[in-house]
Amino acid sequence: MKMNKKPQVSQTYDEMYALQGDEGAYTLPYQHSCYFPLYKQVRKALEEYDARQILEVGCGTGGLAHYLFDTTEIEYNGFDFSPIAVEKAMLRTKHPELFYVGDATNSESYKHGYDAIICTEVLEHVEADMEIIQNWKQGSLCICSVPNFDSTYHVRHFASKEEVFSRYSKLLDIRAIHTLKKPVLVNISITNKLKHIRWSRYRPLRFLELMGLGNFNKVGGWFVFSGYKK
Repeated sequence: MKMNKKPQVSQTYDEMYALQGDEGAYTLPYQHSCYFPLYKQVRKALEEYDARQILEVGCGTGGLAHYLFDTTEIEYNGFDFSPIAVEKAMLRTKHPELFYVGDATNSESYKHGYDAIICTEVLEHVEADMEIIQNWKQGSLCICSVPNFDSTYHVRHFASKEEVFSRYSKLLDIRAIHTLKKPVLVNISITNKLKHIRWSRYRPLRFLELMGLGNFNKVGGWFVFSGYKK
């Protein structure tokens, strides 16, 4: 059955962020968020490539930024085309000077210096994903993610690493692509996880998924890829 897609405009995401997402997904502490494994993978890549000055394209409500502020000394700026997301990022991190509203397809949004781009949970939402990447500085490190699952908010998703490479290697010298399962819970705090494990003790498949042992193609996840802008 064909999925009814949301219009990919800033108002759509203003509404989404204003409602805080399922179970408060966009306001949870970063360590309790289902996106936390993705944040950790991004930080690992930043350390491997020795990034010093990053620009986050599509910062959302600032969960990744908050995690990086708490755990690294990397210089950071971030932008999003949703004013509500940017406002929440400012409030969450208490660093309003580091965030701004911007359109990733507009070269004017890349006004801050950077040696690395972070672009997670963005490219799948935008028809002009290649136009976004074309704005990135040649030689800059790029760390991105795209999903293997569809959504009313997605204009595309990917079935394999090969599909990811085929699309984005035109503009990026891709050095690595990792698969990363998305947690089946929105809130991955220990208290919430234990509660759901207890409820699922007679449902072996659900139990395995809660323990992170589910099938990547079934539970959904991300392809996280990194390399340099050509």
